[in-house]
Amino acid sequence: MKGQSRWIKAPSSRAHAGDGLAECTREFTSFGVAKKGEPTKVNGTPAIPLVVTDEADKGGSYTFYVATGSKPYILKAVYKSPELHSTTSFSAFDKPLDVRPPAKADVLDAGDIGR
Repeated sequence: MKGQSRWIKAPSSRAHAGDGLAECTREFTSFGVAKKGEPTKVNGTPAIPLVVTDEADKGGSYTFYVATGSKPYILKAVYKSPELHSTTSFSAFDKPLDVRPPAKADVLDAGDIGR
């Protein structure tokens, strides 16, 4: 998988605690009951798809592909609606992350825009 090649640095004064990553304020009461699909594979890993329709989202549906092994990791999440289709894949579970800052040449400082 190819890594990202360009980055944007935003001023910390614009940041909010967690920027929404630590809490989910969305209520899921509009979600129907998850329906189990037929066994499949995601990148070679056995999985079960769980399909949920969101009635508040004009019929948008989510399909969560859950590993059937000893750890039920979400391998992939697919969202489909009349206006949007997105896929998010997950991998490298339980492996350490190799996190390094990008090279300065690959970063656009948003604080410099408009100066």
